[in-house]
Amino acid sequence: MITLHDVKSGNSYEVKEGVTLQQVCEQYCQHDDMPIAAALYNNECVGLQTKVGQSGDVDWLPINTMEGNQCIIRTAIFLLVRAVSDLYPDGKVLVKHALRKALYCELEIGHTVTVHDVDIIKKRMHEIVEQDEPISQVIASAETAMEMCRNRHMMREAELLRHVDVTHIMAYQCGQTFDYYMGPLLPSMGYVTCFNLRSYAPGVILETPTVDNPNELPEYKEIPKMARLFLDAEEWGRIVRCEYVYDLNHYIENGTIQDMVDMAEALQEKKLGQLADYIVSRRPKVKVVLIAGPSSAGKTTFCKRLTTQLRVNGLRPIGISLDDYFYNREDTPKNPDGSYDFESLRAIDVPLFNQQIDDLNQGKEVHLARFDFVTGHRHFDDKPTVLEKGQPIVVEGLHALNDSLTYMLPRYEKVKISLGVLTQIRINDHNRISTSDTRIIRRMVRDQQFRDRGPMATMDIWADVRRGEEKNIYPYQEDADTIFNTALPYELSVLKPYAEPLLESIDKGSVRYAEARRLLRFLKPFKGIDSSVVPPNSLLREFIGPDRKKMIDKAQVDRYNSIVEVEI
Repeated sequence: MITLHDVKSGNSYEVKEGVTLQQVCEQYCQHDDMPIAAALYNNECVGLQTKVGQSGDVDWLPINTMEGNQCIIRTAIFLLVRAVSDLYPDGKVLVKHALRKALYCELEIGHTVTVHDVDIIKKRMHEIVEQDEPISQVIASAETAMEMCRNRHMMREAELLRHVDVTHIMAYQCGQTFDYYMGPLLPSMGYVTCFNLRSYAPGVILETPTVDNPNELPEYKEIPKMARLFLDAEEWGRIVRCEYVYDLNHYIENGTIQDMVDMAEALQEKKLGQLADYIVSRRPKVKVVLIAGPSSAGKTTFCKRLTTQLRVNGLRPIGISLDDYFYNREDTPKNPDGSYDFESLRAIDVPLFNQQIDDLNQGKEVHLARFDFVTGHRHFDDKPTVLEKGQPIVVEGLHALNDSLTYMLPRYEKVKISLGVLTQIRINDHNRISTSDTRIIRRMVRDQQFRDRGPMATMDIWADVRRGEEKNIYPYQEDADTIFNTALPYELSVLKPYAEPLLESIDKGSVRYAEARRLLRFLKPFKGIDSSVVPPNSLLREFIGPDRKKMIDKAQVDRYNSIVEVEI
């Protein structure tokens, strides 16, 4: 017999070796009205299909946890894949990207997808759910898994598995449909009771519930500017001929990665130049350029490179960071638990900010605010700043897109730029790369490199950081004049050698261990490359630092380190 200790209840169970966690859950688990989606078994996130093989701890994960919600999303994708394969023998599902609370997918079914096609696919999905078809785990050797993929004409998946340094692969099967996902699935299709499929030419939108409300679908909202950015990112991938991780690994293997890096960097620089041209075209009406983006979007380097492009056009903009307008620490608003609420607009001295912007635009001398994050107090420059007539002010900060910040300026005097991190490549047709995963790896590497913060510190605050973004950035994104993508298609291969040792350093007993293992699995398919391929002015240098082998002296290193942004 095997002893399992329930972390939440404190109870212990004696179970037979080889029973599944689902069987254990059904017999012993006491929970409310939320179904259990997965479990932390000895601190590893696994599906309920997993067989018990050793004694240890088990922590049940209901569908209203982040892990449970991800199980729902992955299983809903598998449900769509299964329905399409049932109706169209050679049909394919291409999971492209997220559109806020939903997924945009394209279908290859031999003809243009019609509303009628969507209706019959959705009907088949509901039938599979009603029949509660089981989802079985298939544990196969890497060689067997590759052969299974080839037999099903999944050549890209087979090639990708060649790069994953593991002996066995966990795959899933429902009926005759076999697939591989970057995390556990629910034990059967009957769990997916809340979903929708809607036509969204040329593809479909797959809607699933959120963590906070797993039994209802969130209100569907069109976000055309973000959708356009995703299409641009895909086109970018096609231009550099790097649409999948397989393509990236191929560049690395055949020694042509530098060519792809140079092309990707040139494309980003070209888009920066076009953005600068747009700002110039809005003169003389435009007074302020406002830039906001989520954590680790590369705001600091983006602002510096945009400023350079504006100077090429004959402008001499002044740069201002909203972080310098924080109230003194003792005057900062607090959360209900007594902690400082740095995420709130109320933490910014909005009247002072507007007064200084207005004075600059009137040609007055202004002693700009500066915030000392060590003392928690604000001071002012000794030397006054004067804005030349017709020159713009570039403002960067969390609340930059919120009109409540710049209430003294009419909309036509503002150019709003939102930054996104939309990776141009996908792992395979059914596993996309989350922008959040790219950003937390960026931030983890930067925190270690420049802030003496280990990976645990980064992961501990990540949920709060994302909540702040949901509240203060994304609601204003569609009002931006443009959304600029700061991702680079090759960056995860560069970040991998930095991130892997950090993630592997997290102890198995840590509350962040399961998430660290997930991120390690996410990085597995990428071949690592040396950071020497990254150009000195690349946005990626904000996170990995300069190539010190090519630095001439310590002063250059110090100058570089001084540009790394400060985030609360």
